[in-house]
Amino acid sequence: MFEQTEIVKILCVDDNVESLELLEALLVPKGFKVKLARDGKTALSIIEVYHPDIILLDVVMPYMDGYEVCKKIKGNDKTKNIPVIMVTVLRSKEDRIESIEAGAEDFISKPVDAHEILARIKMLVRAKEAEEGFVYAIYALARAAEVNDEDTGNHILRLGEYCAVIARQLGMSEGYIKAIRLQSVLHDVGKLHIPPNILKKPGKLTEEEQKIIREHTLFGAKIIGEHARFAIGKAGALTHHEKWDGSGYPYGMKGEEIPIEGRIIIIADSYDAIRNKRVYKPPYDHKTACDIITKGDERLMPCHFDPKVLAAFKETEGLFEKIYEQIKDKT
Repeated sequence: MFEQTEIVKILCVDDNVESLELLEALLVPKGFKVKLARDGKTALSIIEVYHPDIILLDVVMPYMDGYEVCKKIKGNDKTKNIPVIMVTVLRSKEDRIESIEAGAEDFISKPVDAHEILARIKMLVRAKEAEEGFVYAIYALARAAEVNDEDTGNHILRLGEYCAVIARQLGMSEGYIKAIRLQSVLHDVGKLHIPPNILKKPGKLTEEEQKIIREHTLFGAKIIGEHARFAIGKAGALTHHEKWDGSGYPYGMKGEEIPIEGRIIIIADSYDAIRNKRVYKPPYDHKTACDIITKGDERLMPCHFDPKVLAAFKETEGLFEKIYEQIKDKT
């Protein structure tokens, strides 16, 4: 028996009317909400307003085949996370490879077997729900860490986008880009263990207070734990204050001893900190932030950053400004 906690919306796309009617007859009695489209252009229009949870997509269609439709779905930030199952009479290895390259999550051959297609849909629904729960848990933890800090939730949203920009410029895979965009928001989760009076202190911190606040990196790694799926978040939380020249903390790592997550987050975090108001400084504009990062001041020097990451920042700093303006804190 297929059980679901809420109605799952499915879009079926096929130029064959009988195939669409068969899918509708199979899925509606099982509690799914079904929309039908007979061509790729219509399907893309429906997706924009219907926001289906899963798409069943025929490959062989006139004007725009299923591969092209799938590529358009996966190339759109608003629709790329919708799971796509390719449904087709084609059975060759090459056809399956082309489906994978187009971005499809699954592949089913016609004639459709009722038990198989329901099992595949069930699997994708569970995976989607698990992923949504994973994302929610990360953001909930990150927001909790900011309760006693002066940063707002917008800071973590901007930071994730900055990190994704840098990772893409460095040539990282799309999977890694997605992961660091999400998990970099955990970089300061260790501040949950830092006394609020230190985080909010308006004046200069004492040496002992500085020692305490530096421990947030160690606490962060401990909170995140050892699960492999959180490896990027843990590395970022632990090492985002390590510096390329070895002058950072908590371990004084140097150069490529520092995980790439730490090397990316430090420059993203530095840019946002410079742009934002702090108890010890006013907010600075984009040009000033870039000058400080690339030329240095009394707190930051270019030698603190991985040269390749710094070069990536210089090449994409316009995107940093755009992200900051689009996700700006309310004043």
